[in-house]
Amino acid sequence: MLDKLTLYMHYPFVRYALIAGVLIALCSSLFGVTLVLRRLSFIGDGLSHVAFGAMAIATVLRVTNNMLLVLTITIACAILLLRTGQNTTTAALYRMHWPVVPKV
Repeated sequence: MLDKLTLYMHYPFVRYALIAGVLIALCSSLFGVTLVLRRLSFIGDGLSHVAFGAMAIATVLRVTNNMLLVLTITIACAILLLRTGQNTTTAALYRMHWPVVPKV
């Protein structure tokens, strides 16, 4: 088992993939805690769907540098989602669970 692992480590792309995976795992763990504490845990899922849709649009439009378009659209949607804010979501959930809101 160990000799197979050392055999794989002779390939540079395996080493680079391992380094990239560890760095992504470290960044994701720190970023994930922040998102959960701010109650924005589904924003990553939503932005991945936005990026996938932007990639499809870039493919249909035959944009040669589609990463620039995808990045721009995804960042714009992230800003719009954060601007509309958590207050809108909280108020909608509050109304959904308690249709009659008592006046204070």
